[in-house]
Amino acid sequence: MSAARRGDAGQASPGAQSDLPTPSRHTQAGAAPRHYVVFRATRRADGSASSFYEVPEAGAQLDGPGFNAWVAANVPGGRATDMVSVLVIDEVLDRHGSIVTCCLERRLGSATGPLHGDPARVTFIGAVKQLRAYQAAARGTLWEVVPPLDRRTLPPSRVRHLAGEEAVIRSIFGAATRILDARESTLLEDLVSLTSVMHLRLPNGVEIDCGLGWHGTTPFVLQAEFPRFDAAAELPAVDAASVAVAAIAAGLTTFETRLDAQGPAVVARSLANGGFHMIRPSHGAARIEAYTPEVPATLFNADQAIWARYAQAHEHLLLLDAYQDGRSDNVFVISAAPDGSIIRHMVDADGVEVWRAAANDTAIADLHRQRVTGAVED
Repeated sequence: MSAARRGDAGQASPGAQSDLPTPSRHTQAGAAPRHYVVFRATRRADGSASSFYEVPEAGAQLDGPGFNAWVAANVPGGRATDMVSVLVIDEVLDRHGSIVTCCLERRLGSATGPLHGDPARVTFIGAVKQLRAYQAAARGTLWEVVPPLDRRTLPPSRVRHLAGEEAVIRSIFGAATRILDARESTLLEDLVSLTSVMHLRLPNGVEIDCGLGWHGTTPFVLQAEFPRFDAAAELPAVDAASVAVAAIAAGLTTFETRLDAQGPAVVARSLANGGFHMIRPSHGAARIEAYTPEVPATLFNADQAIWARYAQAHEHLLLLDAYQDGRSDNVFVISAAPDGSIIRHMVDADGVEVWRAAANDTAIADLHRQRVTGAVED
């Protein structure tokens, strides 16, 4: 990202305003709003367009006059800018319904009310790429800033929160919608207040990716081609069968499936001596090779090497394993924290850790625990 600079964004265009004040850095100091509303303006590939307010308390989608009537009935003394927080989503979609471009702004009172929040506006393309962030300046102008790359700490209630998000997904897309996999948001996804990214199979059989976020207590969904780097690689049935046969024949028990630069592989452990292996399927056959977890210096570029040094020196992480998925310059790193937990990190080509998640059920986690207790020698 470039250094902060004066933007020429000025006032927001109609239908491109928003507010996202969840209990996080996105909320300015002061009393929390009483009502959280989403205004959505959508332009589709077939030329059609729509815009409406989503007001949970009203139980309906409202047009401008309907929203004004709701405010008059529910906000005393004309205090809309104090009590109503509006997230405006202005999106352009492709023929599949996925985002081409999107602008989110944080507003008070209505879709054209005062800008607020940090950032007050974010714009991006596709699945939160080429993101630009702006803060509100005097008289409604906007100042472009470098998006913060710090990560808020997830609360202990994260598992319960995810369960609530699954209920939201089914209420939006239908009770028969199947959640194929879900992951936590990356740093940039977090900047637009997305808390989860899910891969769904809709009741009609169509599969889509979407990000789910929260505007205060009101959920919203952005459909885009989000990457699925937290999902286990899925093997075709014939390859899965060949892996199972190979594991049984060699006396191995299997752990996770992962995708590295050589393709998909299933990590397995010997029942006889505890040694670790990789089972690599290919066109219905499978080969077994030794699995030697390592973090080769040649895997990192200069920026990623800086991240690795910082993680070791300041977070006191022990780097256990690292690999690329063969499709990008991102590096996946598995580390052990001082408290014994195992973490999977994703570090992008600029050396920014954009995502991390628990990896306590991986083979390397089991191997590390054995090494710590002395059950396995290097």
